[in-house]
Amino acid sequence: MSRWKTWVGIFISALAIWWAMRGVEWALVWPALRAADWMLLALVFVLTPVVNIGARAVRWKILLSPVAWLPISSCASATAVGLMANNVLPARIGEFVRAYALARRQPVATATAFGSLFLERMFDGFALVGILYALRWVVDLPSWADTTAAVAFWIFVGFAAFQAVLVAWPRKVIGAAQWVRRRIFGGRFEEAFEGALATFVEGLQLLKRPRLLAISAVLGLAQWALVALLFFIGMAAFGLARKVGIEGALFTTSITALGVAAPSSPGFVGTFQAFVVQSLEAFDVDRTIAFTYSLGFHAVNYLSVTIVGLIYFLREGLSWKELERSEEELEREMAEDFETEIEPLLEGDERG
Repeated sequence: MSRWKTWVGIFISALAIWWAMRGVEWALVWPALRAADWMLLALVFVLTPVVNIGARAVRWKILLSPVAWLPISSCASATAVGLMANNVLPARIGEFVRAYALARRQPVATATAFGSLFLERMFDGFALVGILYALRWVVDLPSWADTTAAVAFWIFVGFAAFQAVLVAWPRKVIGAAQWVRRRIFGGRFEEAFEGALATFVEGLQLLKRPRLLAISAVLGLAQWALVALLFFIGMAAFGLARKVGIEGALFTTSITALGVAAPSSPGFVGTFQAFVVQSLEAFDVDRTIAFTYSLGFHAVNYLSVTIVGLIYFLREGLSWKELERSEEELEREMAEDFETEIEPLLEGDERG
């Protein structure tokens, strides 16, 4: 499965980078990079880990607070290593690495750590869609942006509804899932089904805490506003800030963040460039300048997060083999969690 996902990601990245490079005047790219304000890009380099690692670590601590009170340092360390893994390893393995790294350091079930990341992604999605809908009131957006926002909104609504139903009636949902596995799949994929169910049931406990739910949602919106500020500073480095404004930075951030959720090569190479170029074209930015900005800004972000992640990786005493095996290890441990934690929980619900 990992090999299959890797090749699909490489293929999509190749198509994306080909599309992004169409019409680019290559003779102007290097001069534009050299003319950029590298003091502003250095500021982006410094602030990127604070926003993408620090702010995300605070959110993760809150997401896990119903089941464990963890130090920010542990959440930050696991987040940094996971983001670094996404940048250097294939098949978007960083989410598995992130959960594995936290469970390795703190007394929290791997299913709980991994399941909480689904909630984080849900909050990310609603924050990004919310930004797009808000922008419709202040700027004229292309029709494809409205379609993107509407499709993403209903996907996340469906995802949230499933999570709410699972938390409210875990036995019924799990029973239905196991019936599907037996009748449709002939009893196959038992470990995959049980691992996924363990992930959701244990990782979605925040849904029972409305106050923490609201705090997490607000923090998600705040984090993406800060990411947009990084995009805006990067745009200022390439002389685009006045042309697109903060609205353009918010729009580019939202479209790009939603877009890179698609499979891609490590570090979102290709997909990042394609969605940045597409977003900036909506603000009449020259394609060569848009592509150059996507290269420079992405490179600074990539290096910053990867370097910080490598520092945490070395401090934690992890090995590359551990990271590569993290998905398999998590699947094995989540199957065990299903037997030791989820089944007793369901039996307790039944007695209650």
